[in-house]
Amino acid sequence: MNLINRAASRLALALALTASAGCEGNIGLVGRPTLELGQDEFVAEVERLDTSSREIHLRPNNSRTRVVGYSADARVVYRGREYPVAQLEAGDIVAMQLKQDSRGNSYTDLIRVQESIRDRNQGRGGIARPGTGIQTVDGRVEQVDFQRSSFEIRGQSGERIFVSLPYNARKSDVDRFRALRAGDYVRVEGRFLDRERFELESFI
Repeated sequence: MNLINRAASRLALALALTASAGCEGNIGLVGRPTLELGQDEFVAEVERLDTSSREIHLRPNNSRTRVVGYSADARVVYRGREYPVAQLEAGDIVAMQLKQDSRGNSYTDLIRVQESIRDRNQGRGGIARPGTGIQTVDGRVEQVDFQRSSFEIRGQSGERIFVSLPYNARKSDVDRFRALRAGDYVRVEGRFLDRERFELESFI
């Protein structure tokens, strides 16, 4: 009887060890790809933004240009604040998790700006180079729209200019903007987006 019990115990132990080994092997095979997918984040420099087709032309480090679409409700997050995708600039370093649509094309719905081109330029001294399109305008403030981060000025020759702050404006410029009142005289530098719209680079 003792011999039978010992044999049964040994058989049960052998079966348990075999099952345990099999489970460990399965965990290794199933779990590893899941971890890799969770860490998949695409980092690249913005080359060009095509808002009409909702596409971002990106250049990964030392790689060819890659085009990634973005959803209609895509968000840009920079320093804890959200901005529309249209405010991305060429030269911004961005990170995003890519998804695939029904056609197999890559797209994203969340873009994190790791470093803006303005930050890098300011770190190099913030000197405007000829040919970059930097211009200076001045005039009296007509009205201020704090919700849209913009204000209207009347130029010296009577023209109206709508000035907007970029999503990554410096804190000093944001503070200056918040203190603006109708009638204030201002002088700013930046770029014309069209004949009437002007994007502020800095207050002078």
